[in-house]
Amino acid sequence: IYFQVQDDYLDCFADPEVLGKIGTDIQDFKCSWLVVKALELCNEEQKKLLYENYGKDDSECIAKIKALYNDLKLEEVFLEYEKKSYEKLTSSIAAHPSKAVQAVLHSFLGKIYKRQ
Repeated sequence: IYFQVQDDYLDCFADPEVLGKIGTDIQDFKCSWLVVKALELCNEEQKKLLYENYGKDDSECIAKIKALYNDLKLEEVFLEYEKKSYEKLTSSIAAHPSKAVQAVLHSFLGKIYKRQ
């Protein structure tokens, strides 16, 4: 789940030059982690803005959604989620009885944690 949540976050917040693509989840009406979190956190006025602008391939609508995400501090919410996920995954890996499996899982986690 962490990898997909991270992918959703990067789609909106990563530098397209670094990511290698321009994020399109907002205009493509994707049911991303960010929009789900926004719906959990927003008030009725913000929810109305979200419904009116999400899923529209229009630069002004996209900008309104990104501004809403910033107002809701979704970048901070993600960073906290990422930290807790890393701690949980590290603990689960350490509990595995096989040192070889632990090494493989630590290697994989090292490749995806804090990726840009």
